[in-house]
Amino acid sequence: MRIVGSEKIEDCFDGSAVYMYSFDTPWTQEAIQDLKSLGNLDYFPDFPRPFFRVHTAAGFQIKGVQGDSACRAIFPRKDREQIRSGFETRFGARGAQEPLPSEKFEMNQNTKV
Repeated sequence: MRIVGSEKIEDCFDGSAVYMYSFDTPWTQEAIQDLKSLGNLDYFPDFPRPFFRVHTAAGFQIKGVQGDSACRAIFPRKDREQIRSGFETRFGARGAQEPLPSEKFEMNQNTKV
């Protein structure tokens, strides 16, 4: 999956920023399961619109629906740009080769999403 577009939706009172990301393909069950490498995955495949949510140790969240080609990302105030850059790099938006250090944004570089 590759990011093909993004839009800042809002800034929250706690200083976090919410972005909507569009991808070149819809979220599949396999792609959702691969998000476990980022943090705690909540996945509800039995919902009428199967919902997923990931919480990372850095306070970053991803929310979306299986079958949609978009997701919502909530970036915390602390280290926002670094975490955002790591997320976008993982999904090919910025073309950078190096992921963020694991203490900021945990990811398995060998996992393809």
